[in-house]
Amino acid sequence: MIQDLKHIIYNTVIEANRKMTPGEVEKAVAGAAGIDRKTVKLAIKDLVSRGELGYTYLYGASFLEMSFDRPVRLSKRIVIKPPERAYQSQPGGVVVDIAGGAAFGNGAHPTTSLALKALDFVLSNNRRTETTAPLKGLDMGTGTGVLAIAMAKLGVREVLGLDIDPCAISEAANNIRLNDLTEQVAVSGMALEQVRTCFSVIVANLAYPTLRRLAPLFSAKMEKAGVLILSGFKGSASKDLMEAYSEHGFSVIREEMDLQWVCLVLRDHQT
Repeated sequence: MIQDLKHIIYNTVIEANRKMTPGEVEKAVAGAAGIDRKTVKLAIKDLVSRGELGYTYLYGASFLEMSFDRPVRLSKRIVIKPPERAYQSQPGGVVVDIAGGAAFGNGAHPTTSLALKALDFVLSNNRRTETTAPLKGLDMGTGTGVLAIAMAKLGVREVLGLDIDPCAISEAANNIRLNDLTEQVAVSGMALEQVRTCFSVIVANLAYPTLRRLAPLFSAKMEKAGVLILSGFKGSASKDLMEAYSEHGFSVIREEMDLQWVCLVLRDHQT
């Protein structure tokens, strides 16, 4: 019963489309589970003490969020952790250090974790990674740089992260340095239209309208038989995105959902 309650609390926090105060979480969970708020409050306290949830503070108010003050496994091989925390990786594992900051992409949001899982899948199963030709990767809207860094650590030889937010570019550059990848991963504020390179793997964790608009441009920047990972949208937009990208020679090879969020993996079949 207590474990079920903690699971409900955890999912309530992670699924929320906005930050929730502890009081809001208590009220929502107590109402949904038919349990008194005191019991819910004790379960929240235990989740915080175990490091699964944490308190953040903004404008004088406290909020409950998924805690990344400890190493967190987000896929079969990928673990995200704060730079100051030690972690002994298993053989073949990938550890990504991400410093706390304002940019999006610390792994807490389902869209980021879905994209990381998709990268792990693609770079475990894509036969092109076994060729002598070095893979080139693009992380569109890089944020903290977590996806670009993960790509590099999973075997992509040259990675470019693009973002229009100067804060994100600064934080991504810092995280790239923390992971000793400055020779392998670059970050820039240039427009994709200005990039002359074509890519073997493109990942984009962006809002649905932006992903739809970028379909022809991603097609133009994709190497033959390349792989495209789209995340950042809800299930209601999935069919439309599939149709939009199929018009540009892409077909879906994987679809995964986490709560209401969807991630698509597509392969370019243009000749």
